Amino acid sequence: MSINIPANSTLTRFNIPDLPNLRNVHLFGLQIYHDKLLTKDIISGNPTVNAGAVLYTSFITLVNYGGKEFLKQAPAEMFQTLVTPGSVLQTEWDTKSFVGQKVNYPKSFVEFTAPPAVLVDTAYVFSVYYSLPFEEEKRDSGYSFGNKA
Repeated sequence: MSINIPANSTLTRFNIPDLPNLRNVHLFGLQIYHDKLLTKDIISGNPTVNAGAVLYTSFITLVNYGGKEFLKQAPAEMFQTLVTPGSVLQTEWDTKSFVGQKVNYPKSFVEFTAPPAVLVDTAYVFSVYYSLPFEEEKRDSGYSFGNKA
């Protein structure tokens, strides 16, 4: 998932886009990426936002369908859990977990303490780890590599 940040934008708040496949899912995790971990967004092809802006000046607010901000201005740094300890291999440490909240993504947003000052269109990239609603999960659980019917 990514948020487009236009070149030379003076905005400090960017809403998360509405993705139909995430409208009714249960959130279990979130992972933030920056230019040192991922150079380009696979969707837009834009370069990712630099590490300093992502880790030290951005904050995430998640809103549920009742309008409640259940995660308010959380430093994005706490959701960047990939570490490359002196090699090209990445290790995931200290993953932050959720308990299956349903997120109203178009009402949720990322805020920066100051405009990100990007000279080209960039992407604020993150992954959402989720589960489908129980009935959907139950219906789809019979599929595996061994059961292709």
